[in-house]
Amino acid sequence: MAEQVEVVVVDSSVAVKWFSEEETTDKALELRDRHVSGSIAIWVSQSLYFEVVNALRFKPDYDAKKLSNAIGFLLNLHLQTAPMDRKLLSRAGEIAYDGGVTIYDATPVALAEAKKTFCVTADENTQYMKLKPKGYPIRLL
Repeated sequence: MAEQVEVVVVDSSVAVKWFSEEETTDKALELRDRHVSGSIAIWVSQSLYFEVVNALRFKPDYDAKKLSNAIGFLLNLHLQTAPMDRKLLSRAGEIAYDGGVTIYDATPVALAEAKKTFCVTADENTQYMKLKPKGYPIRLL
C-alpha cells in the first residue's frame, strides 16, 4: 500500500519567495524542496501562476530573461493545480466577504478546505490575521 503524502496548499506570497530573497525565504524553500523530494504534495490554485509571475515582473532585479527562467522553473515544479470551478470560486467569495480579504487571498484557503488541509501564507497582515481568528485553515509560514 502506498504511503500517504501530506497535502499542503500554498499561496502566491509563499511561492514568490522561491524566486527572491525575502524574510522567511528559507522556510518557503524548505516547503518547495519537500514537494520536490515527494514528502509533501503542494496544491495551488490556477491563479497562483499569474500572481507569482506578476509579482516577479515588478521586482527591481528582474528583467524579461530572468522572469522567463523563473516561469520555466515554476512550471517544472509540477505543483498540483486545482481547476477553477464554480464551487471553489463560490466558496472563495464567501470567505472573502466573511474575512474582509480579496478573492485572491481567499481562493487558496477555499482550496485548503476542499483538500481537508491548510493553506500556508506569508501574508500576515492582510490575510492571516483576518482569516485565522475566524477559524479558517490557514498557517503562517
